[in-house]
Amino acid sequence: MPTPRGPAAAARHGRRRCGSRARSRGTALTAALTALALPVAGIAVDGLTGSAPGRAFVVTAVVAAVLAAATCSRAGAWWVAYAPPLVAAPITAVAEGLGGGAAGGHGKGLATAAVHWAVDAFPAMAAAEAALLAVLAVRWIRSRRSTRRNGA
Repeated sequence: MPTPRGPAAAARHGRRRCGSRARSRGTALTAALTALALPVAGIAVDGLTGSAPGRAFVVTAVVAAVLAAATCSRAGAWWVAYAPPLVAAPITAVAEGLGGGAAGGHGKGLATAAVHWAVDAFPAMAAAEAALLAVLAVRWIRSRRSTRRNGA
């Protein structure tokens, strides 16, 4: 007896379609590149305007975090939740290092520069983390409501 085929049959039997894993990897890669590219573009705009990491960097970091939180999988939310500091800090350090913000290459000068980079990166980190957690909270609440409506 032939078995039913298609996405509905695969869902009934708990199987995934062949291309779904490749599509999810592609989506994850796109989200990761977006989460990195937008803040880099924002800090480049701030560098061209002559300001320290400022508004453009904060706005692009927030947009990148929101997009990453909105497009991540349920399991990927744990990884995305910790991303804003890990994205903002190195981008700020590299940008300020390239822009001449490093005060010396070692010792007290490097420690002072690292503190300066952390202070400059903090507004972007905090705003991006807050926006990301808000999006994840909304997703979680919506999934709980839809689970209750379906009777599961």
